[in-house]
Amino acid sequence: MKLKYQASEGLSERNDEFDPGSIIDTLINHRKMIAAITMAFILVGALYAFCATPIYRASISIRVEDNSPTALPDSKDLVRNASSLFQEKSSAESEMQILRSKAIAMQTVDYLKLYIEAEPKRLPVLGGLIARHTDTRMTPGIFGWGGFVWGDESISVSTFEVPRKQEGNAYTVTALTGGQYQLRGPGLEQPVTGRVGVDEQFETSHGPVNLLVSKLDGESGAEFKLTRHSRQQALEQLQKGLQVDEQGNKSNVLGVMLEGRDPVLVTNILNDIGAVYVRQNVNEKGANAEKSLNYLEQQLPGAKRQMEQAEEAYNTYRNSHGLLDADEESRLILRQATEADSRLYDLKRQRQDLMAHLTAEHPSVVAIDQQIASTNKYVESLAARVKSMPTAEQGAIRLMRDMRMSSDMYSALRSNIDTLRLVKAGQSASVQLLDTADVPERPVKPAKTLVLLISAVLGLFVAIGLAFLRDYLFKGEADPEELESRTGLTVYATIPVSDQQEQLTQKMAIRGPEKLALAFRYPMDPAVEALRTMRAALQFALNGERNNVVMLAGPLPGIGKSFLSANLGTLLASGGKRVLLVDGDLRRGHLNQYFGLQRGAGLADLITGERSLEDTVHKEVLPNLDVLQCGEYPHDPAELLLSANFRATIRAASEQYDIVLLDAPAILAVSDTVTMAPVADSIFMVARFADTRAGEISESVKRLAQTGSKVEGILLNGFKVSRGNYAQSRRYGGYAYDAYYSDSVTK
Repeated sequence: MKLKYQASEGLSERNDEFDPGSIIDTLINHRKMIAAITMAFILVGALYAFCATPIYRASISIRVEDNSPTALPDSKDLVRNASSLFQEKSSAESEMQILRSKAIAMQTVDYLKLYIEAEPKRLPVLGGLIARHTDTRMTPGIFGWGGFVWGDESISVSTFEVPRKQEGNAYTVTALTGGQYQLRGPGLEQPVTGRVGVDEQFETSHGPVNLLVSKLDGESGAEFKLTRHSRQQALEQLQKGLQVDEQGNKSNVLGVMLEGRDPVLVTNILNDIGAVYVRQNVNEKGANAEKSLNYLEQQLPGAKRQMEQAEEAYNTYRNSHGLLDADEESRLILRQATEADSRLYDLKRQRQDLMAHLTAEHPSVVAIDQQIASTNKYVESLAARVKSMPTAEQGAIRLMRDMRMSSDMYSALRSNIDTLRLVKAGQSASVQLLDTADVPERPVKPAKTLVLLISAVLGLFVAIGLAFLRDYLFKGEADPEELESRTGLTVYATIPVSDQQEQLTQKMAIRGPEKLALAFRYPMDPAVEALRTMRAALQFALNGERNNVVMLAGPLPGIGKSFLSANLGTLLASGGKRVLLVDGDLRRGHLNQYFGLQRGAGLADLITGERSLEDTVHKEVLPNLDVLQCGEYPHDPAELLLSANFRATIRAASEQYDIVLLDAPAILAVSDTVTMAPVADSIFMVARFADTRAGEISESVKRLAQTGSKVEGILLNGFKVSRGNYAQSRRYGGYAYDAYYSDSVTK
């Protein structure tokens, strides 16, 4: 028989072309694994969703006045208008930083004593779930052991001071009868006893422990976990959990949120932070008012003296020169000069503010410069008018101007002092607490529906990924064309899985001797029909060959090689050929079971010379079919197959039969098949659908080639004929034949 295809020298790369049918096949083939993994993820998610400690969220809202940034006022500005200092508005961004600051948070930490953590001792995972869904109290612990509490037991601790080395370590408080409790923990050699409501002091190896349990509500034996954290740790924990954001774009309304396990505690924390924040803002305004008031009161005596000196100088000058009151023109010039000086000062202040964030070339700065220049010219023109007056009147106007300016300064000081006193008394804030925190009724975490949904989706993705990974790493070839392309061998037949054969296999284990070959019991089965295709090709190929020995071999056990040998032999015999079916697996052969034969003498006995061929062969097991069992399993099967008796036995059988069909053991498992191969004229490799890999076939072919043997082609066994096998079922005829045969039977 001529070789049509030889195994390629190197294994070709796997075809990675996208195939929707193969994807669907993978999902269907691993549906149980996918469902199991997805369900496991859902169960874990449900366990977390219902057993995790609920997290509650409280919030407050604070309104911040809009900020109009100005330069820091100097003493002259303060004298001109002190009230403007307290009309300065706050920036939302800066107020958010203040809310997060240590100064605010530490006051809340100390007031609520957040560094003391006291909670009931509950059974891990399930303890909290049971406590949230029970209204009755049960005996603490599990059968009296462990001290776990199951209901609404609670503890309140007002004072708990421990040595610095013990900060962060947990102590255990056990409720006793009569308002007493027992304390044990690090540094205490023996448990100590205290009373509820009494400030107790206990000596430890590291120093004294001060404890005041103000309330203890629990059955005797109930245990509570008590921990004293450092103030710094409590502060950092609070600052980390505090969420401060502006609600809306430039709304100047700040939202402050905090999450925690205790809804009452998170509410108290936020309300205290809001109160401390507003109080600090008010105190800051009052402190600024006090500081400014002190400054102005210090300036007042000097301003008064300056005003009196200016008045005295003016009166003295007027009397010495015999001048009367200034005429109308002089008063006009005086008023204009004073207004011009004031305007010039204001323009220079505006320019200073603009230069803080603009350049000198900016249009706004240029406009201010032009106004300053214009005002300077106006002042110069007034000065020129004064110079045109008589000398005595010039001096009088100058002194009158000084007197008016000092008088205005003194009046402004008095007015602003009165304003500051009112501000100090009122102490209004630039922030307002709009909404206080209410105790939340429902937790925000875990969101049960979301957790279950994420668990299901994540589980599904993980399961699908594992399915494809498993196929990629462990799945054999499932596409005959791909198998041919990668091995260089022809796939002669694709044999589908037979439901009838599964029933026959069960009968082999239950019933006694019975002929259970599929081709004999169910000749119209799709698997048998596929083997008929192989029979036709084999008979055509063997026509005219001098040697009629055909071997069926496979890379590994469990691929259905004996099943194919038994049924192919049956079909060859039913076609009129005299067939000898030889069980060549001297280690675990079981061909006798397909024909209801008891285990007896066989090939091993022939090779050793203990029996003759005529005495050992089971004649006419089926019409034209004789069977040669493997015989008793020998201790040295490989050595027996190397003997000349084995070759002589097969040669004698080939002369007596039209076809000798040899069922060989697994090639990669044992060396027996490589030893037997030279006696065969035609060798066919059996592969298991989606189980046998192309590399295993190629390695098997290489081992056979070492003895000069060639493989004719491949029989792909175990093809899954189902409507779910989209990628292959219609392509290779198994499903089509099954549907055709089913329709014909129905008709």
